Amino acid sequence: MIFNSFEFLFLFLPAALLSFHGPGHGPGLRRLRVGGLLLLSLLFYGFSGWLHAAVLIVNIAWVWLVTRPSTIEGDPIRLILAISPPLISLFYFKYLGFFLGAIGAGAMVASAEFSLFSQEILPAGISFFTFQIIAYAIDRYRREIPRPPSLARFALFISFFPQLVAGPILRYRDFQSPLFGIEKFSLNSDDAARALGYLSLGLAVKVLLADTLGHYITMLTANMAALGKVAVIFVIFSYSFQLYFDFYGYSLAAIGLGTFFGFRLPDNFLRPYESKNIREFWRRWHVTLSFWIRDYLYLPLGGNRSYIRNIIIIFAVCGLWHGAGWNFLIWGLAHGGLVAAYHWRRAWWDTLPHTLQTILTFVIVSVLWLLFLFDFPELGLFLSGAVANGWQFADVQPEMWLMLGVAALVCFGPNLESIAENRDDGTRRALARNIGLGLTLVAVLVFLDRSGTFIYFRF
Repeated sequence: MIFNSFEFLFLFLPAALLSFHGPGHGPGLRRLRVGGLLLLSLLFYGFSGWLHAAVLIVNIAWVWLVTRPSTIEGDPIRLILAISPPLISLFYFKYLGFFLGAIGAGAMVASAEFSLFSQEILPAGISFFTFQIIAYAIDRYRREIPRPPSLARFALFISFFPQLVAGPILRYRDFQSPLFGIEKFSLNSDDAARALGYLSLGLAVKVLLADTLGHYITMLTANMAALGKVAVIFVIFSYSFQLYFDFYGYSLAAIGLGTFFGFRLPDNFLRPYESKNIREFWRRWHVTLSFWIRDYLYLPLGGNRSYIRNIIIIFAVCGLWHGAGWNFLIWGLAHGGLVAAYHWRRAWWDTLPHTLQTILTFVIVSVLWLLFLFDFPELGLFLSGAVANGWQFADVQPEMWLMLGVAALVCFGPNLESIAENRDDGTRRALARNIGLGLTLVAVLVFLDRSGTFIYFRF
């Protein structure tokens, strides 16, 4: 199930809100909130396949059982025991085929009548919830979580449906307070307005911007050999905005949905395309993943003591986290190399005009996103158009340029979080905001049936 569907908006979400906030919810029923919200979250995930839900449930139960005793604290053997099944599940579903191909077993796998993984579909968001489970286990090992929660509360922490399949990657310490205050939470009008604001804007940038740009990209790349230079440039920047608004839209919607149930999820994007260099970009893009890699990989490797080596390692992991393929690995290594290059030549780069730094960073990031859009043969065919063909302006229609301009305006213009937060005290501004959000939501519903799955679900 996905947020941008009629089934979610008009069936699942109303049922979830009614069961959580419905009339007659006295102290007795409020005590059932954890179990009720957990069941709803598992039902939400179960729509992607009950085998996938079973994988999630088994990993949750295993890690909770192994990390519950205080003997986990400072015991590396018990930590390895705890995180091994989640890592094995991730490797099996996501990386086994790539690994066998890399060691030369791809032909054998391809010719086999049956393989253990050929019929399996990657569970939605498996990289997200695996990292979240591992972080919890490591925090227990480090004595940062002195008292473990009950199984139901731990399971809700991992499977909470607004963030389950595409983040943000949560830390238990940030989720703990509302998790244990869930029975006392009451949704007031300000929280409801915030929740609707985030949800409406998140769906808007996904459905109206990301999906529209994606439709144009599909049209243009249907015959890549005939693409001219203008179309190549359009696709590069359109996909950059499509990917951003797709993931950013999910994150905004997740914040809104979490607010409905008393949870404040962290911001995952801090206007990343305004970054002045690649290192700053990774402090603004997918923030919770960057923090996870820093705290659970970079610092344990030694941090700045072996800066270049560790940067290359963590960005290789970052690339493979996004996908099991050489294109993702090269993408990660390219970003790692650029961060290292900035470290070496920072004094020179920082002397450039700030606007030029931002433009160059945005262009570099956008070009590298092509490794997400195409595999290597497709990428070669796509780029050959930029070399072999001319400046065919007719390839890109005026409405395509208009949508690209709107996407750029939204990206570099208004602060959507401020709009969603409803921080304007003036009555007229608040009224204008509410009318604007209402019209935006209507537009989303009009085009909802053509909307596709969030791109990051495959990660």
